[in-house]
Amino acid sequence: MFDVFWMNVAAVFAIINVILVGLLIYAYIQSWRKVRSGFTVSLIVFSFFFMVQNFVIIIFWYVLYTTVSVPVVEAAAPYLTAVNAAEAVGLGMLARTTWK
Repeated sequence: MFDVFWMNVAAVFAIINVILVGLLIYAYIQSWRKVRSGFTVSLIVFSFFFMVQNFVIIIFWYVLYTTVSVPVVEAAAPYLTAVNAAEAVGLGMLARTTWK
């Protein structure tokens, strides 16, 4: 029987990452309105692509779960969970530093 635990955990981390990146984009846009520097624009663009990446991960999980055999999903799920969790920690630290 297919255990969806790791797939759900990976999806939760991806959603957390989308929220954190959204907060970063908001902060960077507010900073750009005050400073208008190229560096701030670069941060906005970088954050936007991080957002796209996390949406792709969420879509990837949906497609993988609905079209690929169960053993492949079971094998990949813990690794993608680890990647998403590490990204969430990094984004959380960046968001914390940005908002200080």
